[in-house]
Amino acid sequence: MKKLIGLIVSLSLLAGVLAGCAGTPADNSVTTTPEAIGKANAEKSAWPRTIKDALGKQIILEKKPESVAILDFGFMESMFALETPPIASTYAKRSLKGFGTLQPYAANEQIEELGESKAPNLEKLVELKPDLILYTAEPGHLDMKLYERASHIAPVVTFNSPDWKKQLKDFSECLGEEKKAEAYISDIEALIAESRRKLSGYSDKTVALLFESSGSKGNFVIRGSEESPVWFNKENGLGLTPPGGYPEKGEAISLEGLAAMNPDYIFLFGSLGSEANGYEQSYLSEETQASSVWQSLTAVKSGHVYHLDAAVRADGPLSIKLGIETIVKSMTK
Repeated sequence: MKKLIGLIVSLSLLAGVLAGCAGTPADNSVTTTPEAIGKANAEKSAWPRTIKDALGKQIILEKKPESVAILDFGFMESMFALETPPIASTYAKRSLKGFGTLQPYAANEQIEELGESKAPNLEKLVELKPDLILYTAEPGHLDMKLYERASHIAPVVTFNSPDWKKQLKDFSECLGEEKKAEAYISDIEALIAESRRKLSGYSDKTVALLFESSGSKGNFVIRGSEESPVWFNKENGLGLTPPGGYPEKGEAISLEGLAAMNPDYIFLFGSLGSEANGYEQSYLSEETQASSVWQSLTAVKSGHVYHLDAAVRADGPLSIKLGIETIVKSMTK
């Protein structure tokens, strides 16, 4: 009996010891630091915030949005640059599968398809219950009836940002990602400066950026030298040199007009295909390639015709990076 009592006492003491050990933090346990507390308090104090959008409306966001839908697929690049992929988008499938800038995200991101930009699936949007909806205010693309209907689903913020930097900053204000926007812009500006240095030895070579009109083979649309400061600006861009007669603003030009300019380098923007061919991009029709005028161009004869992904035409934050890398690699190889 004494042995049994002694065993019970011993087990009780052991249990107490084990309980004490379980309550003692291990050396590698997570502790809350003053820095972590300060960061949490800063994030909490950042909300609610009031956003003034492109329509002049003031939208109050009570908390940091966690699920954001976009009614303009062109916004997708800015969302990914800010590491905040949307939960839904118009033309989601086509964008993710077709554009080279978004293809790397296609396998890992589940972005719901909302259909065409002019007639998005708002019933689907209701089911998804987004915290925030982002929409365009660009003339010719803004549909106020659509805006009003979307506003009944979630707060809608509209944008009409003049360039990718402004769009990133505007988006980051809504998403609470200002630091990410600043970091991304800083990285791209550094890339532009370094790329301009690499291309400085090609200042005597002329460059044209254009795409063939889908409905008019043998005719092109030129990317004007003043349309985007990234490509031709000597101080803040790559400093590319346009050929004589190159327009400042985008305009249509015939193959003969291109021959009159006769650039040393030609970069052709791609055009997305259809779902039937997997959205494969096309760059130049067979008829134009076979043309004696095309074959007479200096860039063609010297093998200096290169392709730019279709996304680069939009000058988004991801496509700017891809375009710069493509141009530098092509001209300096």
